[in-house]
Parts: sequence; structure tokens; C-alpha cells
Amino acid sequence: MRILLTGASGFIGQHLLKALLADGHQVVCAVRTPKTSHDPRLNYVQADFANDTGKSVWLARLTSAEGSIDAVINTVGIFRESGSQTFERLHLETPRALFAACADSPQVQTIIQLSALGADDEAETRYHLSKKAGDDFLASLPLHAGQRAWIVQPSLVYGKEGTSARVFKMLASLPFAVRFGNAPQLVQPVHIDDVVGAILALLRQPSVPGGRAQRVPLVGPQALPFTDYLAALRSAMGMGRCACCPCPGRWRA
Repeated sequence: MRILLTGASGFIGQHLLKALLADGHQVVCAVRTPKTSHDPRLNYVQADFANDTGKSVWLARLTSAEGSIDAVINTVGIFRESGSQTFERLHLETPRALFAACADSPQVQTIIQLSALGADDEAETRYHLSKKAGDDFLASLPLHAGQRAWIVQPSLVYGKEGTSARVFKMLASLPFAVRFGNAPQLVQPVHIDDVVGAILALLRQPSVPGGRAQRVPLVGPQALPFTDYLAALRSAMGMGRCACCPCPGRWRA
């Protein structure tokens, strides 16, 4: 396949790019600052999710002179806003333009949106609400004959190079852990290799005529309280047990 990959410079995007090339695909990376590639299977095009909110911009990229795109994988996501990099723009407005362009392109056979577990009807944070809005738009699109779409919703994704891994290791190294309220705050971390493997598997799935995008939750093999997850990280780092400080519900922000 010839695949358009957005967010290729991110943690998941970098791992996915290597796996796609190893699997024999041609990849076009849509990034803010294109690189020069000496690999004939790899190309870069300039794209800015903070500004590219028009469908026509993405249609042009899907049918460029170098060849049409067979599949689109969107891995763009931010955890905090900065300047023009807003949840509304990066998680909803630009993905909406991209997905609409895919729906209008007869060459695009597969659309994969990387979302997050918790981007559902119970969502409360602006991060999850914006992800859900983008997901819902893709799910509302009627797919043309032979086209298929997936909304991948991973739990906490961990790997040694990931930002979340650094943050959790920092939290685990503290002399105490904070638990808000009495709820167990279950998490089910999933390794980056499993997330990448799932996306590669979805690329091979057959199409569903007249269908719509399907949501695919991705979680690890074991659900455990967040404080237990931090304790496991402490153990892996050769550190002893730490105290858990409960924070009453009335103190929650």
C-alpha cells in the first residue's frame, strides 16, 4: 500500500513508520518540516495540523503527482495546548477535513484514526472531548464501496522512549503516591509494540461494503489500580515500596 501517515515524528508515529516500511509499504509522511529521504519507499510532504483545515488541501495530497494514496493513518495528538496547537484544531477541525477528503477519494481504501481510551460518552476532559468529536465525525461518514475505517482507542501506551513512560517513572520515583477519592482508578497499559501490531493487522482486514468506521479499544492484559502500576514501576527500577496518600473526594480539582 501507499500510506499517508500523519504525526510521523511522534512517539507512536515513529514506531509505526518503521513497522510500515518493514512490512513492505510505501509511506508518505505529512509533517510540518519535511525531510529529504534517500529511501525510495519513503517521502515527506509539508502539512500543518494547526492550519490545514480545508478539505481541498488534503484532497491534493491524496492524489499527488507521485501517486495516489491507498490508506491514511492519523496519529496526530497533543496532551497540552500551546499557541495555535489547540485541541479543537488538531483533534477535530483538521482531522475532519482529512477524513472528508478521504471519503471523497475513491483511491483511499483504508482510514485509521488513532484516538484514546476514554474518548466516549463518559468523556470529561477537553482532551478526550476533542478526540471524541473527531472520532464521531469519522464514524458519521458513509464509506464508499471497498472502503473501511477504524478508530483505534489505546489505553496508556508505554515504551522506553515515550513521554508517558518518562512521566510515570518520575511519579513512581517520588517517595509517595497520591490517590484521589476511593475509586481504584484502574488502568490497563498497552505496550507500543502491541499498538503498532494492531494497526498493521487492521490494514490487512477486509472491507465491509456500505459500512462505517468501527471503534477498536486497545488495552493491556491486566487491569490494575494506578497506584499499583506505579508500584510495579518502582519495583522494576529497583526501588522499595512507597506510601500512598489518599486525597478526599472534596479536594479533587
